[in-house]
Amino acid sequence: MDQIEPDALYDERTDVSRARPLLQGDVFDGVALPGFGDTPMKVQVVAHPCAMRTGANLTPRITVAPVAKSQAVTGNGWEGNLRVMPLAELIDGKNFATKLVDVTACPAELLTREHRIATLSHRGIYVLQQRIVKHYTRLEMPLELLRRESAPVLTEAEIQQDWLEAVLTDAELDDDDAIAAEAGVFEEWLREGTPSRQRRLRTEIHHADVRREAQRAATQRAQERETPGQADN
Repeated sequence: MDQIEPDALYDERTDVSRARPLLQGDVFDGVALPGFGDTPMKVQVVAHPCAMRTGANLTPRITVAPVAKSQAVTGNGWEGNLRVMPLAELIDGKNFATKLVDVTACPAELLTREHRIATLSHRGIYVLQQRIVKHYTRLEMPLELLRRESAPVLTEAEIQQDWLEAVLTDAELDDDDAIAAEAGVFEEWLREGTPSRQRRLRTEIHHADVRREAQRAATQRAQERETPGQADN
C-alpha cells in the first residue's frame, strides 16, 4: 500500500476555493449525517466524481464516510488499518482518519462550500481510491492505473475551476447560484465539437490542447461579460 505525507496528501486545507467542483476526497465539517445522531461531524466524500453527478448536476445523495480523530499512521501502519483513510494534520496539526466501515449516503444539500475544510491532491485521491479498493476487495491497485482511469475527470475538474476563477467576479464566487450557472456554461462548452472536448479528454495526449482552448474561451467570455449586450450575464 502506498504512503503519502500531509503536504502531498492535500490540495487545500481550511481555505478552499469555492470554484473547485465537489470531488472525491473532499472533507466537510459540521454535517449532521443521517443515521449518526444529531451532532454535526466531519465527513469525507468517498464516491467517484462520475458516481455523484448526472451531467453537471449532483445526485440527490452522495456517498461519504465519517471522519474522526486518530493516532498518526506511519511506516508499516499503512499496510494495515484498511478500515480507515489516514488524514494526517488535517486541522491545526491534529490527525484524523476516515472510517471506511461506516460509509453511508448523505443528502447532497448538506455538503456546502461553506462546510468544506479540505480537498485532496490528485495523488491523495489515488491513495484514497487504492485504500477503498483494498478495504472492500483485498486487491491492491497500483496508483498508476488509478491515475490513468481518473485523469480525464480530474483534468476536467481543474479546467472547470480555472474557467470559473477567470470568468466570475469575487462577488459572484461567493454566490452559489452564479457558480452553478457558469458551471452550466462550461459544461455546454465542454460538450461542443466532434468529437466533443469532453470525449477528447479521455485521451491524455489531448489534455494540454483542451486546457489551452478553455483558457482562450474563458478569457473571451470574461471580456464579453464586461461589455453589456455582448453576452448573457
